[in-house]
Amino acid sequence: MLSFLETPGDIKRFLEIMRVFLKYGWETSKEMKGMKERFPFLSRLEGSYEGGKEIPGPVKLRKIFEELGPTFIKFGQMLSTRPDLVKEEYINELKKLQDEAPPFDFVEVKHIVKNELKKPIDSIFKRFEKKPVAAASIGQVHLAELHNGKKLAVKVQRPDIEHIIAEDLRIIHFIAGLVEKSIKETQYYNPTSIADEFAETIRKELDYNMEAKNAERFAINFKHDPNVRIPKVYWEYTRRRVITLERVRGKKISEFYNYKNKALKKKIANTYIDCFFKQMLLYGFFQADPHPANIFVYIQKGKPIISLVDFGMVGRLDYELRDSFAVVMVLIVDRNVKGLAKQLQAMKLINRLDDEQQFTLELAEIIDYFYDVNSNRVNLAGFGNALIKVMVKHKVKIPKHYLLFLRSIGIAQDSVQRLYPDINLIANARPYIEKLLKEKMKPEYMLRSFRENYFEFQRFLRDFPESVMKIFKKMEEEDFKVSVEAETLDELGHSLSKSSNTVSVSVIVAALILASSLMLNSQLETVVGSTADIGAVGFIAAIVIGMLIVMKALKA
Repeated sequence: MLSFLETPGDIKRFLEIMRVFLKYGWETSKEMKGMKERFPFLSRLEGSYEGGKEIPGPVKLRKIFEELGPTFIKFGQMLSTRPDLVKEEYINELKKLQDEAPPFDFVEVKHIVKNELKKPIDSIFKRFEKKPVAAASIGQVHLAELHNGKKLAVKVQRPDIEHIIAEDLRIIHFIAGLVEKSIKETQYYNPTSIADEFAETIRKELDYNMEAKNAERFAINFKHDPNVRIPKVYWEYTRRRVITLERVRGKKISEFYNYKNKALKKKIANTYIDCFFKQMLLYGFFQADPHPANIFVYIQKGKPIISLVDFGMVGRLDYELRDSFAVVMVLIVDRNVKGLAKQLQAMKLINRLDDEQQFTLELAEIIDYFYDVNSNRVNLAGFGNALIKVMVKHKVKIPKHYLLFLRSIGIAQDSVQRLYPDINLIANARPYIEKLLKEKMKPEYMLRSFRENYFEFQRFLRDFPESVMKIFKKMEEEDFKVSVEAETLDELGHSLSKSSNTVSVSVIVAALILASSLMLNSQLETVVGSTADIGAVGFIAAIVIGMLIVMKALKA
């Protein structure tokens, strides 16, 4: 393991972190009292008490992260999204961590803008407000205006923040490695991997060029949607530490929570959640931190227009994952427990279970608990968190993208239900679920799936003869025994004959698919027509034969 003591600053920062942890003490006053008896100097440290009462453990941890600054605030926010790692009481407390910070001096703002854009602020902007409209741990946002009258929002990164975060990341990685090495029970969760994952995420947030590219992709996805507006990126005024976007109109969605106009609140909730499911299920590219401060609403002739800001953290779902989540939602609504268990297995989430029957029973319990029979609604966020707890209990490792998906649903659900409590998320998701399921039945879907796995299939066919030869060679070199039980030799011969025929036909179908796909990608003319047309016919023939083989196998 590499030492974290790379610079004198690392040592100083590590001691500062230890001081803050000592300041708030341990989980119980009994433990702290025992430590003070052994080490009298600890009694000089501040106690972890407020108003004469000891601070609960989850509150202590939140306060520690707040005092340690930007990196640890971000780390705490990440932990609040990991019910597979952290207890519920800690999650609820860490959710209170706000990514807010005091603004830094305008002199620094001017200096950073000049260094990044190679021009002083006054020469670029007609007006640049000194006081920021928002200040977070990594950067702060200033309203500005170009000489041509374009109104902008400019986000400027904090001075020296990259160095501070790099220092903290080295220490976090060191501590994670120490925990993993010292406490065997934590090896299942792989603390160093979690630290590396967090480091990758926060480093991406430090590059505003990446955020600008994400914003452009959102703009392309929603360019034909009249209900959603994504701010334009001004690339000539955007660099790694400065990002300039078109200023959005309207108010934060949270400012509508106390409105008395219920009809308008319902429209806003439905418009936003429709935008959310388009991101998830239609485009597979979504805002991973959809909290109320990142959602703006502008009312135009009684109709809400949604604007999204802050694209530093995004999630991605490929077509297969979108399709899988759509099927999961359908199965939850249908309360199809067995089907849901099979789907989770197909998604490779629960390959090995010590007690599959118990897992299925617990799955049924959480569906019943989070399904509202009267209104035909499902608490998706609650169900997702409960499912994670069951999976952790059965020692099932959960991939990062599933957690990000569930976290985003939870934040979005909370945002809209505070606006309109009776919203039905599944009803809003239904059009996109139906579209995904219909597309799955189209020939283009099967063709796309084949093309995506083309090289893997080609590699299989190429290696198949060599693999068979290895098996025969193994049989020649060593004693090879096969134990077979059959009621009669005739039945055995019949079974072998059927299996042999099926395998032969399957190999022919595979070869036909491979040849057809090659012809589909060419445009040569032949006596009987173009190679692309012949390839299409061959591909359809392969599908028909394949379906007949499957039907025959099911009847057997």
